[in-house]
Amino acid sequence: MEATYALVLTTCGDSASAELIATTLIEKRLAACVQIFPISSFYEWEGAVQHAQELMLFCKIKSIDYADVEAAIQAVHSYAIPEIVQVAIEKGAQSYLSWIASVTR
Repeated sequence: MEATYALVLTTCGDSASAELIATTLIEKRLAACVQIFPISSFYEWEGAVQHAQELMLFCKIKSIDYADVEAAIQAVHSYAIPEIVQVAIEKGAQSYLSWIASVTR
């Protein structure tokens, strides 16, 4: 059984990109809340280990909207291959989960 709610995680290289994604998801009612955190990322890209200061976005969504959330992020993201992953919310405060439902489509 699929969880009703989820977090979608994505990373950005700058605050303007992160804010564009967050605003887009909220305005389209695809996310109830988007939180932005600074992170330090290490990864392989084009055959070399890379290190970058990025921003991680935690997007609270209804699981059923994942495909639309992914498409909305892809449409405005600046990365060639952005990280976009869904993590199921298995449990949470019912009042908070109800709020997610009430402010998303």
